[in-house]
Amino acid sequence: MNIRGILWDLDGTLVDSEPAHSAAFDAALRDFGLEVSQDFHTRLLGVNEEGVHAALVAETGATISRADWSRSKWVHYRRCAAEIRRRAAVADVALDLCARGIPSAVVSNSTPDEVAIALATTSLDTVLTTIVSVADVQRGKPDPEGYLLGARRLGIPPCACLVIEDSPIGAAAGHSAGMRVVFHPQLPHADPSSVAPGAHYLAPDGALGALIARAMTTGELK
Repeated sequence: MNIRGILWDLDGTLVDSEPAHSAAFDAALRDFGLEVSQDFHTRLLGVNEEGVHAALVAETGATISRADWSRSKWVHYRRCAAEIRRRAAVADVALDLCARGIPSAVVSNSTPDEVAIALATTSLDTVLTTIVSVADVQRGKPDPEGYLLGARRLGIPPCACLVIEDSPIGAAAGHSAGMRVVFHPQLPHADPSSVAPGAHYLAPDGALGALIARAMTTGELK
């Protein structure tokens, strides 16, 4: 079946929000007097707020409630949100597809407030209006629930949806949903098949628009 709808991850895919997330995370750590290993961010790429909090508690032994952690992180994230930028090569493709009437949705592991501020800061909020945040599901990525909900909201069967992701966790969610997946990270990956099995790897400088056009015409990711 040819592709009829596109499901976009947000953070790291449509927008480069990592600087804002990292700065807010580090500031929240300072609020609680905590330190984590240098690879903490890398290990948790694509993980939702609940998972990050659980990993933080496990690594530091801190007795911080998820609510307290979320409040601190959100205060700093709002302050840092001006640093959020479009991942232009991806966002431009999304805008072009939306302008041509191709059904599109954002499926994110972020909270509704984080999604809203990222889309508004990058002026994508007026175009990408079908949203699935972590608050809409019982289980975030890598569970397929969010992508399946996104497909239902677009009225398109999962087998006719294409997922665009930058993280292995998100790619796994799309694959488990029975969708075709493009793993399109911000940095080159030496062995993408080992971290995103079942996904089509597209290097950071790859032609995403041309790949999607072929998928919509032929159903193939080549």
